[in-house]
Amino acid sequence: MKKFLFPLLLVLLVLPVWAQASVLTFATPKGEPFQIRLNGKMVNYTASNFVRVTNLKPGKHYVEFKVMSRRGVYRMAANVLVPIGVEANYAVRTANRGRVYLRLINEVPLVPPPVTARPQPIVPRYPDNHNNRNEPAPPVQDSEEDACRNLMDKYDIDKLIESVDGREFESTKLTIACEAVRSGSILAEDLKRLLEQFSYESSKVELAKFAYNYVCDKEHFYYVYDAFENDISIRELGDYVNRR
Repeated sequence: MKKFLFPLLLVLLVLPVWAQASVLTFATPKGEPFQIRLNGKMVNYTASNFVRVTNLKPGKHYVEFKVMSRRGVYRMAANVLVPIGVEANYAVRTANRGRVYLRLINEVPLVPPPVTARPQPIVPRYPDNHNNRNEPAPPVQDSEEDACRNLMDKYDIDKLIESVDGREFESTKLTIACEAVRSGSILAEDLKRLLEQFSYESSKVELAKFAYNYVCDKEHFYYVYDAFENDISIRELGDYVNRR
């Protein structure tokens, strides 16, 4: 058993080193385009003034350069030693008589990608019930913050009134208004403005009843009564609110 454990342990120790690849970059300070071959393989078929080689195995590599300058094509080759886990940045410089120089600028350690922990799902905690472990959670009661969630601001109300006012049929206006109010919450004063866009008392009463549960400041709900002309509609709405 020990004969198999030792090689396995050795492989596990070496794997992080193999996984830690390196990077090579080459650039021409004067902007001359160039091509490079790395260990006999063409890296960039299209000449460029910057080349970056990633996932490179650390160690010695044979690099061939073909630099296109205004004075002609310059060529050179060199062995480049790349340390483990770094980005080695080189400058490719040209000089008179077709000479090319390779200069190491710096070696920047590569930071491994951060390991992001997967968020654990939040498991709701229920009271212990030995008779029924699968008892569902009790319904969440509405709070003051829930009543004012996604509160419609002045811009939202103005756009809604503009949309409602542009419709010909009362039923269409009512559908648009209900859908908009259902998506969040509304202030009593803004609901009054919305009700004033309707011509029929019956439509106003229907919308006011529907919107009551979505009114943020229910203590000011009496504002909406100013939108009605008929006392019968006001009493009907008042009775509905008192039963809530």
